[in-house]
Amino acid sequence: MIQENAVLMVQRKINASAERLFDAWTKPELMKKWFHVAADWTTPVAESDLKIGGLWKIQMTQPDGVSYPSFGKYQVIDRPNKLVFTWHPLAKEDYETIVTVIFKRMSDNVTEITLTNEGLRSDEEIGYYKPGWMGSLDCLNDLMTA
Repeated sequence: MIQENAVLMVQRKINASAERLFDAWTKPELMKKWFHVAADWTTPVAESDLKIGGLWKIQMTQPDGVSYPSFGKYQVIDRPNKLVFTWHPLAKEDYETIVTVIFKRMSDNVTEITLTNEGLRSDEEIGYYKPGWMGSLDCLNDLMTA
């Protein structure tokens, strides 16, 4: 069933400062190290023009070489508290969702990330994208604790 605005939300506490985590979401050299859905995937392409309206782009690649590109534009940049960007899943020009990432400082070295992905089209898509976002946060956690 097609919906106008199915919403996915995931949370994760990570042992890192909000500043380090915000930078990991916005600096291409760091995005390449974690912005993929599983530890055995790679992100050979990561670009970020960190300004309101600036473009970002990633390409996640499975071990078998199949790639999944995504891109969007930054809408809110509030380091280290909040990042909002459009997200075109699988680089579909005609399919735009909104991702909001909130970085809540729990202590100097622990941050809770709340990620909301709005504008998905069905509960089925939520079921498809949730493991991907959770896997990406696992990879981010692994980078921060390495």
